[in-house]
Amino acid sequence: MINIRTTLLQRNGPTRRLLHWVALTTLLAIASYAAWFYEPDPGDGAPRVLVSVDRTLWNRIGLNRWTYVRALRRAGLRPVLMEFGQLPPDSGATEWLEGMDGLLLSGGGDVAAVHYGGDDSISRDVNPARDAFELQLLAAADRRDMPVLGLCRGAQLLNVHRGGTLGDFRKDSARYRRHKRVWGGHAVALEKDTLLASIFADTELSGVVTWHGQYVDRVGAGMRIAAFAPDGTPEAIEGITDDPFGMIGVQWHAEVLPWDGHQEKLFTAFHDAAERYREARSRQ
Repeated sequence: MINIRTTLLQRNGPTRRLLHWVALTTLLAIASYAAWFYEPDPGDGAPRVLVSVDRTLWNRIGLNRWTYVRALRRAGLRPVLMEFGQLPPDSGATEWLEGMDGLLLSGGGDVAAVHYGGDDSISRDVNPARDAFELQLLAAADRRDMPVLGLCRGAQLLNVHRGGTLGDFRKDSARYRRHKRVWGGHAVALEKDTLLASIFADTELSGVVTWHGQYVDRVGAGMRIAAFAPDGTPEAIEGITDDPFGMIGVQWHAEVLPWDGHQEKLFTAFHDAAERYREARSRQ
Protein backbone atom coordinates (compact mmCIF):
# COMPACT_ATOMS: atom_id res chain seq x y z
CA MET A 1 0.00 0.00 0.00
CA ILE A 2 2.82 2.42 0.84
CA ASN A 3 4.52 1.75 -2.49
CA ILE A 4 1.26 2.36 -4.40
CA ARG A 5 0.74 5.69 -2.62
CA THR A 6 4.32 6.71 -3.26
CA THR A 7 3.97 5.86 -6.95
CA LEU A 8 0.73 7.85 -7.21
CA LEU A 9 2.31 10.90 -5.59
CA GLN A 10 5.31 10.70 -7.88
CA ARG A 11 3.11 10.54 -10.98
CA ASN A 12 0.54 13.08 -9.84
CA GLY A 13 2.20 16.49 -10.25
CA PRO A 14 -0.78 18.57 -8.98
CA THR A 15 -1.04 16.47 -5.84
CA ARG A 16 2.66 16.84 -5.17
CA ARG A 17 2.45 20.62 -5.66
CA LEU A 18 -0.53 20.77 -3.32
CA LEU A 19 1.39 18.88 -0.63
CA HIS A 20 4.36 21.21 -1.08
CA TRP A 21 2.04 24.22 -0.76
CA VAL A 22 0.45 22.79 2.41
CA ALA A 23 3.88 22.07 3.91
CA LEU A 24 5.14 25.58 3.09
CA THR A 25 2.00 27.19 4.48
CA THR A 26 2.32 25.16 7.68
CA LEU A 27 5.97 26.18 8.10
CA LEU A 28 5.09 29.85 7.54
CA ALA A 29 2.27 29.59 10.08
CA ILE A 30 4.62 28.06 12.65
CA ALA A 31 7.23 30.76 11.96
CA SER A 32 4.60 33.52 12.32
CA TYR A 33 3.34 31.96 15.56
CA ALA A 34 6.89 31.82 16.93
CA ALA A 35 7.51 35.45 15.93
CA TRP A 36 4.27 36.50 17.63
CA PHE A 37 5.30 34.98 20.93
CA TYR A 38 9.00 35.73 20.62
CA GLU A 39 10.10 37.20 23.91
CA PRO A 40 13.73 38.35 23.90
CA ASP A 41 15.68 38.66 27.12
CA PRO A 42 16.74 42.31 27.49
CA GLY A 43 19.33 41.38 30.13
CA ASP A 44 19.85 42.37 33.75
CA GLY A 45 21.15 45.79 32.77
CA ALA A 46 17.95 46.85 31.02
CA PRO A 47 15.65 49.50 32.55
CA ARG A 48 13.04 47.97 34.85
CA VAL A 49 9.34 48.74 34.43
CA LEU A 50 6.62 47.90 36.93
CA VAL A 51 3.52 46.48 35.20
CA SER A 52 0.31 46.57 37.23
CA VAL A 53 -2.20 43.85 36.27
CA ASP A 54 -5.20 42.28 37.98
CA ARG A 55 -6.16 38.65 38.59
CA THR A 56 -8.64 38.36 35.74
CA LEU A 57 -8.92 35.34 33.44
CA TRP A 58 -6.87 37.39 30.92
CA ASN A 59 -3.92 37.23 33.29
CA ARG A 60 -4.47 33.74 34.67
CA ILE A 61 -4.24 32.10 31.24
CA GLY A 62 -1.06 33.99 30.43
CA LEU A 63 -2.28 36.59 27.94
CA ASN A 64 -0.71 39.44 29.87
CA ARG A 65 2.63 37.76 29.32
CA TRP A 66 1.99 37.39 25.59
CA THR A 67 0.99 41.04 25.24
CA TYR A 68 2.30 43.59 27.77
CA VAL A 69 5.37 41.65 28.84
CA ARG A 70 6.34 40.64 25.31
CA ALA A 71 5.95 44.20 23.97
CA LEU A 72 8.13 45.63 26.74
CA ARG A 73 10.81 42.98 26.32
CA ARG A 74 10.92 43.60 22.58
CA ALA A 75 11.58 47.27 23.32
CA GLY A 76 14.53 46.34 25.54
CA LEU A 77 12.78 46.77 28.89
CA ARG A 78 12.72 44.39 31.85
CA PRO A 79 9.09 44.14 33.05
CA VAL A 80 8.24 43.33 36.65
CA LEU A 81 4.68 41.98 36.75
CA MET A 82 2.79 43.06 39.86
CA GLU A 83 -0.52 41.34 40.57
CA PHE A 84 -1.92 43.70 43.16
CA GLY A 85 -4.51 41.15 44.29
CA GLN A 86 -1.71 39.08 45.85
CA LEU A 87 -0.15 41.94 47.81
CA PRO A 88 -0.23 41.94 51.59
CA PRO A 89 -2.59 44.57 53.08
CA ASP A 90 0.26 46.69 54.43
CA SER A 91 2.17 46.79 51.12
CA GLY A 92 2.74 50.37 49.99
CA ALA A 93 2.92 51.72 46.45
CA THR A 94 6.12 53.66 47.09
CA GLU A 95 8.15 50.59 47.98
CA TRP A 96 7.05 48.87 44.77
CA LEU A 97 8.55 51.70 42.74
CA GLU A 98 11.94 51.41 44.40
CA GLY A 99 14.50 50.48 41.78
CA MET A 100 12.00 50.92 38.94
CA ASP A 101 12.55 53.14 35.92
CA GLY A 102 9.00 53.30 34.61
CA LEU A 103 5.39 52.34 35.31
CA LEU A 104 2.92 50.71 32.92
CA LEU A 105 -0.77 50.65 33.79
CA SER A 106 -2.65 47.95 31.89
CA GLY A 107 -6.26 47.58 30.76
CA GLY A 108 -9.18 46.25 32.75
CA GLY A 109 -12.54 47.26 34.22
CA ASP A 110 -13.91 50.74 34.85
CA VAL A 111 -12.39 53.21 37.28
CA ALA A 112 -14.82 53.64 40.19
CA ALA A 113 -16.98 56.76 39.68
CA VAL A 114 -16.30 57.91 43.24
CA HIS A 115 -12.83 59.00 42.14
CA TYR A 116 -14.13 61.53 39.61
CA GLY A 117 -17.70 62.32 40.71
CA GLY A 118 -19.37 60.12 38.09
CA ASP A 119 -22.39 57.85 38.11
CA ASP A 120 -21.64 54.54 39.84
CA SER A 121 -24.77 52.91 38.41
CA ILE A 122 -23.29 52.72 34.90
CA SER A 123 -19.82 51.48 35.91
CA ARG A 124 -18.77 47.92 35.05
CA ASP A 125 -16.21 45.52 36.51
CA VAL A 126 -15.08 48.00 39.14
CA ASN A 127 -12.31 46.86 41.49
CA PRO A 128 -11.96 49.39 44.36
CA ALA A 129 -8.73 47.79 45.64
CA ARG A 130 -7.09 48.09 42.26
CA ASP A 131 -8.22 51.70 41.85
CA ALA A 132 -6.85 52.70 45.23
CA PHE A 133 -3.50 50.98 44.78
CA GLU A 134 -2.87 52.17 41.22
CA LEU A 135 -3.78 55.74 42.13
CA GLN A 136 -1.17 55.48 44.89
CA LEU A 137 1.32 54.19 42.33
CA LEU A 138 0.55 57.09 40.02
CA ALA A 139 0.92 59.66 42.79
CA ALA A 140 4.28 58.18 43.78
CA ALA A 141 5.47 58.01 40.15
CA ASP A 142 4.33 61.59 39.55
CA ARG A 143 6.32 62.85 42.54
CA ARG A 144 9.40 61.12 41.14
CA ASP A 145 8.88 62.37 37.55
CA MET A 146 8.95 58.70 36.52
CA PRO A 147 7.82 57.90 32.95
CA VAL A 148 4.34 56.36 32.89
CA LEU A 149 2.56 54.61 30.03
CA GLY A 150 -1.17 53.91 30.39
CA LEU A 151 -3.01 51.56 28.02
CA CYS A 152 -6.82 51.66 27.76
CA ARG A 153 -7.97 51.76 31.41
CA GLY A 154 -4.48 53.04 32.25
CA ALA A 155 -5.06 56.12 30.08
CA GLN A 156 -8.35 56.83 31.85
CA LEU A 157 -6.70 56.42 35.24
CA LEU A 158 -4.03 58.97 34.28
CA ASN A 159 -6.76 61.54 33.69
CA VAL A 160 -8.55 60.71 36.94
CA HIS A 161 -5.25 60.95 38.84
CA ARG A 162 -4.86 64.52 37.60
CA GLY A 163 -8.41 65.47 38.62
CA GLY A 164 -10.13 64.84 35.30
CA THR A 165 -13.41 63.03 34.66
CA LEU A 166 -14.60 60.15 32.49
CA GLY A 167 -17.65 59.83 30.25
CA ASP A 168 -19.55 56.70 29.20
CA PHE A 169 -21.06 55.98 25.79
CA ARG A 170 -22.28 52.41 26.26
CA LYS A 171 -25.91 53.53 25.89
CA ASP A 172 -25.02 54.84 22.42
CA SER A 173 -24.93 51.43 20.72
CA ALA A 174 -23.54 52.64 17.39
CA ARG A 175 -20.69 54.54 19.04
CA TYR A 176 -19.99 51.68 21.41
CA ARG A 177 -19.68 49.23 18.50
CA ARG A 178 -17.14 51.51 16.83
CA HIS A 179 -14.91 51.38 19.90
CA LYS A 180 -15.44 47.74 20.80
CA ARG A 181 -13.39 46.35 17.94
CA VAL A 182 -10.58 44.00 18.89
CA TRP A 183 -9.76 43.18 15.26
CA GLY A 184 -9.93 45.63 12.41
CA GLY A 185 -9.84 48.69 14.65
CA HIS A 186 -10.26 52.27 13.52
CA ALA A 187 -8.16 55.31 12.69
CA VAL A 188 -7.03 58.00 15.12
CA ALA A 189 -5.87 61.52 14.31
CA LEU A 190 -2.93 62.82 16.36
CA GLU A 191 -2.91 66.44 17.40
CA LYS A 192 -0.01 68.45 15.99
CA ASP A 193 2.77 69.55 18.34
CA THR A 194 2.07 66.76 20.83
CA LEU A 195 4.48 64.22 22.27
CA LEU A 196 2.66 61.40 20.49
CA ALA A 197 2.85 63.11 17.11
CA SER A 198 6.58 63.49 17.69
CA ILE A 199 6.99 59.87 18.78
CA PHE A 200 5.02 58.45 15.85
CA ALA A 201 6.37 61.03 13.37
CA ASP A 202 2.86 61.08 11.96
CA THR A 203 -0.53 62.73 12.49
CA GLU A 204 -2.71 59.73 11.70
CA LEU A 205 -2.72 56.06 12.66
CA SER A 206 -4.90 53.38 11.10
CA GLY A 207 -6.34 50.18 12.50
CA VAL A 208 -5.71 50.76 16.20
CA VAL A 209 -7.34 48.16 18.45
CA THR A 210 -9.83 49.55 20.97
CA TRP A 211 -12.23 47.97 23.45
CA HIS A 212 -13.75 50.56 25.73
CA GLY A 213 -17.03 52.15 26.78
CA GLN A 214 -15.55 54.97 28.87
CA TYR A 215 -13.48 57.89 27.63
CA VAL A 216 -11.69 61.00 28.86
CA ASP A 217 -14.24 63.76 29.39
CA ARG A 218 -12.95 66.80 31.31
CA VAL A 219 -9.17 66.83 31.01
CA GLY A 220 -7.13 66.75 34.23
CA ALA A 221 -4.66 69.41 35.35
CA GLY A 222 -1.47 69.53 33.33
CA MET A 223 -2.82 67.08 30.75
CA ARG A 224 -4.04 67.44 27.17
CA ILE A 225 -5.82 65.33 24.57
CA ALA A 226 -3.29 64.05 22.03
CA ALA A 227 -5.49 62.02 19.66
CA PHE A 228 -9.11 61.66 18.56
CA ALA A 229 -11.16 58.97 16.84
CA PRO A 230 -13.11 59.97 13.71
CA ASP A 231 -16.26 60.41 15.82
CA GLY A 232 -14.50 62.88 18.14
CA THR A 233 -13.84 60.47 21.01
CA PRO A 234 -10.52 61.24 22.76
CA GLU A 235 -8.11 58.36 22.16
CA ALA A 236 -4.91 59.54 23.86
CA ILE A 237 -3.86 61.81 26.68
CA GLU A 238 -0.46 63.15 27.70
CA GLY A 239 1.18 65.45 30.20
CA ILE A 240 2.05 68.99 29.16
CA THR A 241 5.78 68.87 29.70
CA ASP A 242 9.15 69.61 28.13
CA ASP A 243 10.10 65.97 28.72
CA PRO A 244 9.93 63.88 25.51
CA PHE A 245 7.71 61.32 27.28
CA GLY A 246 6.47 62.10 30.79
CA MET A 247 2.99 60.60 31.27
CA ILE A 248 1.28 59.21 28.17
CA GLY A 249 -1.95 57.25 27.94
CA VAL A 250 -3.44 55.72 24.79
CA GLN A 251 -6.96 54.36 24.73
CA TRP A 252 -6.02 51.66 22.22
CA HIS A 253 -4.28 48.37 23.01
CA ALA A 254 -0.84 48.97 21.53
CA GLU A 255 0.45 45.79 23.18
CA VAL A 256 -1.53 43.50 20.83
CA LEU A 257 -0.11 45.02 17.62
CA PRO A 258 3.46 43.64 17.34
CA TRP A 259 3.35 43.89 13.54
CA ASP A 260 2.57 47.63 13.65
CA GLY A 261 5.75 49.68 13.45
CA HIS A 262 3.96 52.70 14.88
CA GLN A 263 3.17 50.90 18.13
CA GLU A 264 6.77 49.69 18.30
CA LYS A 265 7.78 53.37 18.27
CA LEU A 266 5.61 53.98 21.33
CA PHE A 267 7.33 51.25 23.34
CA THR A 268 10.74 52.33 22.07
CA ALA A 269 10.05 55.87 23.28
CA PHE A 270 8.99 54.42 26.64
CA HIS A 271 12.28 52.51 26.78
CA ASP A 272 14.28 55.66 26.03
CA ALA A 273 12.41 57.57 28.73
CA ALA A 274 13.06 54.78 31.27
CA GLU A 275 16.74 54.77 30.27
CA ARG A 276 17.01 58.52 30.87
CA TYR A 277 15.25 58.16 34.21
CA ARG A 278 17.60 55.36 35.27
CA GLU A 279 20.67 57.41 34.35
CA ALA A 280 19.34 60.41 36.29
CA ARG A 281 18.58 58.16 39.28
CA SER A 282 22.10 56.73 39.25
CA ARG A 283 23.56 60.26 39.50
CA GLN A 284 21.57 61.10 42.63
